[in-house]
Amino acid sequence: MAVNLLNDNQRRRLGTHLRLLVSDLETLAESPELGRDGPGFGRVREAIEAARRAADEMRAALGIPAERAPSLKRRIAAVAEVWAARIEDLRARRLGGYGAVHPELAGRLDPRVADVRARLEALAAAARDLPDGDA
Repeated sequence: MAVNLLNDNQRRRLGTHLRLLVSDLETLAESPELGRDGPGFGRVREAIEAARRAADEMRAALGIPAERAPSLKRRIAAVAEVWAARIEDLRARRLGGYGAVHPELAGRLDPRVADVRARLEALAAAARDLPDGDA
């Protein structure tokens, strides 16, 4: 007997993010530059395909249907939420791993990072007002 581990909202959230991930991976795989010969390009093509398979296997293991694309509302919200979280990595204090950070950088960069994050959060909030249409 199969046990459903996800409620409808969890299934939609995971499904939306996995579909967007697969779409992004497919876009990368279609890059003409990746058609080049050489071991580096071959490894990247293999890694893209392995990541896509892993996402598909996760979706299948959790019983998330593959055929339905997320609605515009869900796509916009997911992209905005992912980037709102990722943009935090661009704060000055997080750039030390890439070299010495200028002492004045935080004052110029961090407020702009906060502004972009706030605008992405506003975009996600605005998307919640869109209809739930099919695609």
